[in-house]
Amino acid sequence: MVDGRAPDELLLGTWARSGNMIGLVAAVDGERVTLFDPAERHRADVARTTVQAVPAGAVTVTVSVELPLPHGVEETAVRRWVATLLDPVLRERAYAALMEAELDGGAAVPSPRVDVRAVDGGAVCLCGARLPAPAGAEIACSNCGRLAVGPPTSA
Repeated sequence: MVDGRAPDELLLGTWARSGNMIGLVAAVDGERVTLFDPAERHRADVARTTVQAVPAGAVTVTVSVELPLPHGVEETAVRRWVATLLDPVLRERAYAALMEAELDGGAAVPSPRVDVRAVDGGAVCLCGARLPAPAGAEIACSNCGRLAVGPPTSA
């Protein structure tokens, strides 16, 4: 038993591998598991026997970009623009669309910086809960039941 659960138990939110796919466990239904890759927005329904949990660590991801913004711009508009700049596919499409329309491509030029560092302590869950736990810990979240992970034990 690991923190009151069987070592092979897959909680929702566990990072797992099946074949070449690594994704979050999004559903467990008997002998079927659904993995979801949030970066590629892809899901796969696979046999439980092909799924293996992979180590995960809690990190803080900070995105920063310097932008000229007009006074009064809504936060939603800023988030959407930054999201477009962060995703290389969306960024290239936006730039191509501006060029095709013979417009200045400046809105697709700013380059965001992404900084990833281990959390200062405790386990982090997808629901946003922060639980006391040592580095490398994997525990069931007391808030939602998903897997919460502590900071990585190495860089």
